[in-house]
Amino acid sequence: MKKSLATAFFCVALLAAIPALANVTVGLPADAGTGNCFPFGCAYSGEYQQVYNSGQFSGTITITDLEFFNTAFDNGATATNTGNFAISLSTTSADWNTLSPTFANNIGGNNTLVFSGSISQAWAFGDTLTITLSTPFTYNPGAGNLLMDVVATGTNAAGGTIYFDTNGYNGGTRDGNTFLGRVYNGGSIDSGYGLVTGFSTGVSTVPEPGSLALFGSGVIGLMAVVRRKLNM
Repeated sequence: MKKSLATAFFCVALLAAIPALANVTVGLPADAGTGNCFPFGCAYSGEYQQVYNSGQFSGTITITDLEFFNTAFDNGATATNTGNFAISLSTTSADWNTLSPTFANNIGGNNTLVFSGSISQAWAFGDTLTITLSTPFTYNPGAGNLLMDVVATGTNAAGGTIYFDTNGYNGGTRDGNTFLGRVYNGGSIDSGYGLVTGFSTGVSTVPEPGSLALFGSGVIGLMAVVRRKLNM
């Protein structure tokens, strides 16, 4: 009996130390009856940047895929774009109102190419574009905002234009083959067709020492109560 109880307590303690999985979606609720085809939904070859305010993330996360949604505007598309999409993530000091039209100025020192390839697939209104990252990216919101940089080349929208869900259109900056996305910022909406974005993530931090100490004291107390009952 005592051996079984000790094993159970060990398993509970081990589970408490395992990082939990979480999903984060930035930009909800989506604008009704509209959307943004840049950079994934229209025949667009160029660079696109979007910044996500650090306040939308509760802690350090490891991003394993990105999700973009098509629930607000049905344009009848039957397939996503062909072409190549190179997606990089980095931590940036820029925010929605300080992004530079010179894209290189916004990219952080930890810039990581997380995906390069095709996103081509059959499509119907209501589908979700899920891009699984070839290289997961660990993001610490305490170090700055999150920047997504997308370079699209050789694109074709033969299956029709897809308008992915956005949050808050009040302008935007478009210059030739570049589009500067400015996105959802902690509850208020600022300039640009910011794409509503889902992040599939793993919480990369383990419980804080104080939390572990509290958990440990609780287990010790519980063990003492059980021991007294067993001895009765």
